[in-house]
Amino acid sequence: MKSKAILGIAVIAALLASIPVWAHHSFSAEYDSAKRLQLKGKMVAFEWVNPHSWIHVEVTNPDGTKVLWKGETPPINVLYRNGWTKPMVEDMVKKGEIVSLSGIAAKDGSNHVFAQGVTRADGKTVLGLNGAPPED
Repeated sequence: MKSKAILGIAVIAALLASIPVWAHHSFSAEYDSAKRLQLKGKMVAFEWVNPHSWIHVEVTNPDGTKVLWKGETPPINVLYRNGWTKPMVEDMVKKGEIVSLSGIAAKDGSNHVFAQGVTRADGKTVLGLNGAPPED
């Protein structure tokens, strides 16, 4: 009887521990890997948060209207390993730096991409998620 109770508690604990895995979203459910975008605009905000940070870029359309695009980035530890620091992004936002944001478009048609790269106006890549390190 005692061993059945211990087994029951162990099963419940294992199920509870696996809940965060179920909560994570599927990339293919949210993004269309056939739709790659290259956006150029002013970096207006950066949310340095887990589990995914967000870059906000204001893009000016050919007709002069402005549209805010959000880029979902990898977790902070991946950004850090790719050369990003919180003071660096805060400075880029403060300056209203012009950047090129490359990424994979959201399936729902919203102004939202999965960020794969961010390049400064001078051509320096500060976020390259293709395995290449950032340029100095």
